[in-house]
Amino acid sequence: MAHDEFREFIDSHREFLILSHVDPDGDAIGSSLGLAWALKGLQKEVVVGNESPLPDGLRFLPGSEWVKLPAEIGRVFDAVFVLDCSSLDRAGEAARLVAPGAAVANVDHHAANDGFGAPRLVNVEASATAELIYEILDAYGTPLEPEVAACLYVGLASDTGAFRYQNTTPRALRLAARLVEHGAQPSTAADALYGRKSEASLRILGLALASLEKRAGGRVGALTISHEMFQRAGATPEDADGIVQFAKSLDGARVGILIQEVAPGEVRMSFRSDGTVDVNEVAGRFGGGGHKNAAGARVRGDLARVRGDVLEALDRAVNGGPPPPRG
Repeated sequence: MAHDEFREFIDSHREFLILSHVDPDGDAIGSSLGLAWALKGLQKEVVVGNESPLPDGLRFLPGSEWVKLPAEIGRVFDAVFVLDCSSLDRAGEAARLVAPGAAVANVDHHAANDGFGAPRLVNVEASATAELIYEILDAYGTPLEPEVAACLYVGLASDTGAFRYQNTTPRALRLAARLVEHGAQPSTAADALYGRKSEASLRILGLALASLEKRAGGRVGALTISHEMFQRAGATPEDADGIVQFAKSLDGARVGILIQEVAPGEVRMSFRSDGTVDVNEVAGRFGGGGHKNAAGARVRGDLARVRGDVLEALDRAVNGGPPPPRG
């Protein structure tokens, strides 16, 4: 049983590294910190790493100061939890912190998970990786402390879009209630995730909305942010978190996409679908992945060329044909 394997994994190591995917969202960080709090409660030594800087909107989480960049950690570990990653590569440069021959635990809910690591708990029916972390901790018997509850609640709320997405299951709602009973604060989480925006984030939102383009007869809404636009707004890619939802909210759109030139020659794409188009498949053509309804990719290349390629792939996907191989 997977739960017995995780118990043995936890009991047989004193020190753990916890990694999650590049460009982390609330589920990646909430799951990582929730697990970190629980392991620290078991008197374990824990380091939390991520290739990307922590988004400002997640700094309210208890323990957020524990999240370090690879260069700040600077050594390898023999016992590693890899969370919310379909492959070890999704951890980016932080994967170099995994020692050769290390024991790597894989906890994820992406359909594209390649089955790396052991022990492994991959369940595509889970609404969020936070749900699986709760399952592991509950089976182990760790106390559900307020800090753990707060972090896991944010993971759950983030990946269900504040319980608005199709992956909002009865199980997810029951878990949310249990986390609130143990100290999670829904109003605090909602305000941090959705209710407060910096001046820079509002300025880049305005520029992004002005770029709105309808494709595939209005069935695709596309927003584009160039590097120059980020500079003009005094914003960073983290300030653009969540903007893709505006593309998806276009009346008649089945898919929304946000295309960002996060640095000269480096383009990040975020996809959202209403469930009728598998954006995980489209993202996979560009080396990314995720879920059927939400996915992402990051590629190197000219913004105009990458934008043209991905919009063509979406046109094909929406119109019923598989996207062509990239290149």
